[in-house]
Amino acid sequence: MRQGGSWRPGDAQLGWIIENRVDEAYILSWPGQLETYVPLHDTGGYDRARAPLGSFDYRLDQIKGTASAYLKNQIEIGFTTPDLHPHRNLDFTFVDFHLPTRELIDPAWLVPSEKLAEVCTQTSAGRHRGPRWLFTADRSGLARDRAAKYQVAVRELAAARRWSILPARSAVAGVSANPIETGTFFERHFDAAFLEAASGDEILMAATPDNFGRHRLAFSKETGRWASIAIHGSAATNSSNLIQANIHAATFFPHPRHYILVQHYDRGRAEWHPWSWFMASTDFAKLAAGKGPYLLFTTTLNPQRVNRWTPYRIPTYTAAAAFQVALHRSASRRAA
Repeated sequence: MRQGGSWRPGDAQLGWIIENRVDEAYILSWPGQLETYVPLHDTGGYDRARAPLGSFDYRLDQIKGTASAYLKNQIEIGFTTPDLHPHRNLDFTFVDFHLPTRELIDPAWLVPSEKLAEVCTQTSAGRHRGPRWLFTADRSGLARDRAAKYQVAVRELAAARRWSILPARSAVAGVSANPIETGTFFERHFDAAFLEAASGDEILMAATPDNFGRHRLAFSKETGRWASIAIHGSAATNSSNLIQANIHAATFFPHPRHYILVQHYDRGRAEWHPWSWFMASTDFAKLAAGKGPYLLFTTTLNPQRVNRWTPYRIPTYTAAAAFQVALHRSASRRAA
């Protein structure tokens, strides 16, 4: 809103602006493609998940910010942590948004979630939103306060996240920013089923922008385990009852915790096909056809016909639950 020539957004707008400014800082400072995921439902766990393209090395972020009309050395940010589960890959990012210039001011503070109690002061226990904390820091860094060693330039946020992989710039050369398959209908159907079956521990995140073919990413707040999924759908059939899904080879990186889901919706009958296909991307990589720009999944809708995809067939109504089971499955059980 504007008052007397000054500009100050509301709290909800300010939070949105700050989060997007932080996104920009990461994208502009990382010398390669960076995947960014945003929660589809806010349960207080994470604001963002990020990873270099194809690395599956996710870093989680809780972003806390304040707004200043003038520059000052001391900043204070009060916040709550309604469902905090400290994890080595979860950090808190504290930033100050300068209202006159409408930019983030250096420095930021990147505090590991496991060190939160050492840096912040717990002031009270909120009635509904969990513990309340107060973060205070001196911008100059000369005060040697508890936050001083976590200072980082805004333009260095990506470098400070300890990613060990720096993908070659040429890895995605020529990849269109607009995927050929726009599966919004299938993705939203999956989202609804996932949230319906969720226990409250899971956080479902959407790729933003959705350029790399990993449409959804889920985390367990309790264990820190993750799983991602590419959702592909078909709404067209032919006389032989064959359906096909195409996956762009340039952005396909197999990983045991990344899954592929293929579903079919019969437009003529306005109903979902009773069977879907759900598999680990490592299995898909072994079985998919095609040596060109796309990896091809082709199968029949006839349940009596058996082919190499048959072992991955599951009832459509169980697809979201199958993904949740995969999310909570430990690495040892998966290997067994």
